[in-house]
Amino acid sequence: MPHSADQKSLTSRSFLGLLATQFLGAINDNMFRWLVVPIGKHAVDSEQAAIALSLGLASFVVPYLLLASVAGYLADRYSKRTIIVSCKIAEVVIMGLGILSILSGNLYVMLSVVALMGAQSALFAPSKFGSIPEIVHTDRVAAANGLIGMTTVVAIVIGTILGNLLFVVTTLTGDDGELHKPAGQHQLWISAASLLGVALLGLLASLSIARLPVADASRKFPYRFLRQTFRDLKSLGARRALLRASLGCAVFWTLAAVAQMNVDLFAITELRVDQFHVGILLAVLSVGVGSGSVLAGIWSSQRIELGLVPLGAAGITISGLLLFLAPDIGDEMSVTPRYVCACFALFFLGASAGLYNIPILAFLQNHAPAESRGSILAANNFLQNCGMLMAALLFWVATEIAALEAGEIFLALGIVTIPVFIYVVWLLPGATARVLVFLVSKLFYRVRVNGKENVPEKGGVLLVSNHVSFIDGVLLLLYFPRDPRLIARADPSHGRFYRRLAKDLGTIFIEPGKQSLIESLDIASQALKDGEVVCIFPEGKMTETGDVNEFRRGFLRIKEGTSAPVVPIHLDG
Repeated sequence: MPHSADQKSLTSRSFLGLLATQFLGAINDNMFRWLVVPIGKHAVDSEQAAIALSLGLASFVVPYLLLASVAGYLADRYSKRTIIVSCKIAEVVIMGLGILSILSGNLYVMLSVVALMGAQSALFAPSKFGSIPEIVHTDRVAAANGLIGMTTVVAIVIGTILGNLLFVVTTLTGDDGELHKPAGQHQLWISAASLLGVALLGLLASLSIARLPVADASRKFPYRFLRQTFRDLKSLGARRALLRASLGCAVFWTLAAVAQMNVDLFAITELRVDQFHVGILLAVLSVGVGSGSVLAGIWSSQRIELGLVPLGAAGITISGLLLFLAPDIGDEMSVTPRYVCACFALFFLGASAGLYNIPILAFLQNHAPAESRGSILAANNFLQNCGMLMAALLFWVATEIAALEAGEIFLALGIVTIPVFIYVVWLLPGATARVLVFLVSKLFYRVRVNGKENVPEKGGVLLVSNHVSFIDGVLLLLYFPRDPRLIARADPSHGRFYRRLAKDLGTIFIEPGKQSLIESLDIASQALKDGEVVCIFPEGKMTETGDVNEFRRGFLRIKEGTSAPVVPIHLDG
């Protein structure tokens, strides 16, 4: 059945079904990967481990680049539920081929199956992410992405542990360390039951997603893949804000891919631990990403809070420095002080990455036009995977050509993030300041908001508020469910930085003089017609007694010629 208004919540059957589908799929992807990675290491020299990691990443990413336009077409042309279910059926088949590839013992056959996994994931991604705004309310998109991120991270941890466990169980060695059978082929039925069983459970979970509408039934199949990809990129590029967000995602995935490969190198060469502890370090990193994703959803509340992006970028820079400076105090124990410091830094790196990525992804999903959301998300995936493919090349160059140590690579990642942080702060000064003030305000104020249900989700709204303190406007900017444009009296003492900040937040200033007042009210009236939220303090000044002063009737001019509702606000306490 299609969604009704009261079914579009985070506890609806459809969203829980999507959550379970993504969770089980991520478990299977990582379980197969971390079963194959140790097997692949047995097939190459230990000195070529970095090359093997780069080839594995490239095998998974290349299908994303080739199938980006097809994935966008499928997400727009058909119901996203249909595509999700079909991808889960394909996963069952691919896992069967994966078992046969392990039985072959050939590294390149296993990499071919990894490429098939990449193809399935490439077709799945636009429909998965594009379905979120169709399954949940707009004001819960950020929280939904946080939950998707959290469960995905938990799945990555579980899949990584199970994959390594399967390798141990299915690899039989003698006392002399020699293999009795090729790696991964002892009791292979255990791996087969695990991989195929999880794939079938994922298929069952996908069937609980309700029917979703077709975005564009007239869209033609992109027989010329590269041309369609170019069209998708052109459609993305025509929307500057979406393009910037997509490039931000691409930077994130480039750095994330390098960091993930570098953890393996860092653990073996600098921390001097075995493969089991590599899994632990990757799990710590993943838990950090999940924690940051959930935190991003909580701090975003009912808005898409891009001000978290520079906070996350700053955290990535600090994490790279911490990993480089972790004290090198070695002994015979596996868990050295440097190992503990590395765990802390990797968790902080993951949490910062979650704060960085989730708001950008939510912005893309929510602001992409419904009729072309699949194409825009496909173009975004194309850029992301170009970044990840670049990451495979950069990691090879860093290790083989530049001969950088793993700690130095983490330091380089932190340094590269500095200009990203500066650019985002310059681009979004208002959002950045809002997040910082929000975090500080939590130390001093306990804010309770009543009546959010009286605010329309879309369309122009005129807010009329009493005025009791200097922070009234700040509180509205922080806690109102939509982004209001405040009408404020200009003060000559306000500097350029304040003006820039206020302008970025959409403030409508009233300069001294009657003409300026009329122009400002006209701007506010046009904003209402454009579907924006405008807030005015009609008393004109703060109360001196606590009682509401007489309203100045000039604010009624804002309402002329519009059908926007008036929502009164009472500030107290």
